[in-house]
Amino acid sequence: MPQILESPRRLKIIKKAIADAGLLDNPYVKMASPEAVKEKDLYAIHTEQLVDTVKHGSMVGVTAITGDTITNEFTFRAGLRAVGGAKLAAEIARKQPDNVAYALARPPGHHATRTNAMGFCFFNNGAFAANYLTKEQKFKRIAIIDIDNHYGNGMADLFYDRSDVLTLSLHADPKFSFPYQGRVTEIGEREGEGYNICVPLPMEIGDKEYLSAFDRVIIPVVREYNPEIIFVSTGYDGLLGDPYGYLGQSVLGFQVIMERISNLAKEVCEGKIVMTLEGGYKFNELGQAFLASVSPLIPDYEFSKEPESNLSSGGNKGQLKNTLDELKSILKPYWRID
Repeated sequence: MPQILESPRRLKIIKKAIADAGLLDNPYVKMASPEAVKEKDLYAIHTEQLVDTVKHGSMVGVTAITGDTITNEFTFRAGLRAVGGAKLAAEIARKQPDNVAYALARPPGHHATRTNAMGFCFFNNGAFAANYLTKEQKFKRIAIIDIDNHYGNGMADLFYDRSDVLTLSLHADPKFSFPYQGRVTEIGEREGEGYNICVPLPMEIGDKEYLSAFDRVIIPVVREYNPEIIFVSTGYDGLLGDPYGYLGQSVLGFQVIMERISNLAKEVCEGKIVMTLEGGYKFNELGQAFLASVSPLIPDYEFSKEPESNLSSGGNKGQLKNTLDELKSILKPYWRID
């Protein structure tokens, strides 16, 4: 059985980075421990068959649901608690302006569809929390921005026919990247038509090109949608050289992208942000990329003074331009994009 890099090591690296940066002593940083959701709670977004598959796989021990999504004896309990972590983050963030909460939980979630576990994901943590806010807290508009290297196909699946949750994903081109979905034409259906936005990116695209796509598509659409809260599916596997990634982002790129998202949230939803941990497997840079991403959100903490002066740049600019022009044409009936 192949080695799977989605492991407890990821959280250990991030927790060490938090401690080494002194963030545990920052008065604006508060740690919280979530409760696990109940098994029946998962039926709000997942089928009973999927929940039973994960549960019984854990009871057996090592069970391969797919080639890369493999249970062990702890998976089911960890999955319930990871979903609880996303729910707790949503509860914290929704309560007052400028609240930002990060659910540092694994297994990740954004590939888990209503019926299937895949891509290291068993249950969809962020989708559960967003659905909870719409159903239990009566939120009418939630935007989910996915910055993982891979398309958040589970998010799209769960909200594809809904307009109360806008899903936006920047990801490596599905022609060569798992889950081989996320083309510009995948825009949602029925009530959700126009509310699933895919920005497929060329191989080894750098920070500057990534940000140009973000500025051209994500910012104007989210502004027009005017959500009450922003979720961020936060993956770090876009780092150049990530073993599961295809993009060419740098550590500082994550600081700048979160500056963009923070400013956007302050503009449209009083700064309320929920972050959920997704991918990221370049272990020698994972901790620094995490710190870079949270630095714009924490007063009195600065990762880099001038990150934009040291951003990476990649190739395939012509391909990116063609993609963005095509996307603009497709989305023209739904959104104003220059």
